[in-house]
Amino acid sequence: MKALITTITVILIGTALHAQNDSIPKGQNDIVEIYDVVAIYIESTDNRGRTKNFVSELKGEILNYDKSTGVLTFKDREGKMFSFESYEYKYFEYNKEFTKKIKKFSLRPRKETEFEITTGWRASLIYFDDNFSADDYYLSSGGGIGDLPISIFLGVGKYFGREHYLGINGEIALHAYGKNYLNTGLRYCFQYDANKLNVAFYLPIELNYFSSIYEHSFQVNDSLMETQNGSTVWKKINNKDIEYSLSAMSISLGQGFAFIMNNKHSLALELSVVKYFPLRTNFLNLDREAPNTRFSGNGFRLSFIYNL
Repeated sequence: MKALITTITVILIGTALHAQNDSIPKGQNDIVEIYDVVAIYIESTDNRGRTKNFVSELKGEILNYDKSTGVLTFKDREGKMFSFESYEYKYFEYNKEFTKKIKKFSLRPRKETEFEITTGWRASLIYFDDNFSADDYYLSSGGGIGDLPISIFLGVGKYFGREHYLGINGEIALHAYGKNYLNTGLRYCFQYDANKLNVAFYLPIELNYFSSIYEHSFQVNDSLMETQNGSTVWKKINNKDIEYSLSAMSISLGQGFAFIMNNKHSLALELSVVKYFPLRTNFLNLDREAPNTRFSGNGFRLSFIYNL
């Protein structure tokens, strides 16, 4: 019986001494790695040519130690073999423990069939080209019209699987050059990432109705003179500002990044390009025919969104 106990004890001790590169859990976010170490002397020279000596520990496995000569045979973690004389190392140690912190990554759940309420703010850069054609009265125009609406963004919708979202949205303008600014419509998002991070990559697509009232400047012939042969001659040129309402359909395509939070909420950043297709231009308070214009528009949009 004593012989059996002695044999088991020797086996356990031998296993502990030679269990190199083992990792054992210590805490919830810790592991302990066990290595033999040898602290070797290293000599280096700084940028001023001064020599410095320091000690550095090598991790690995001690294969042999000769007590009579002090020669130590060592294999590092990469499998390289070393033979150190006694004057080349300060100390060595068997089975030294090294505690290593583990960064625990938790993949947060996303919405798949739930409803979602969206709020945030948007800044858009819009430019409409009037494509003006001159006639006898309207000689030239001020060109296109630009707008920089900054607005509160509101929306509601539903997920159809993790990848697809469909909803409605609208904007309340805090600042815009045009009056009675309106932008509202349908919103679709397609998530295309691999769901391995807490950041969702998606493509936002919107089909919106847009309307606003702007003021446009035209150069006009503002007075006339009748000649004896009955012809009419315009002779005075003025600048005339005319208000008009512009309505359009728009389609936008962008790239979005949603940072997933707890409770399936998220913070999102979007950048989109927008194409406008004007439906109607109504010039206001005219005392004669409207100028010959044919509006077309493009824009960019930056959105910061909080998804509830």
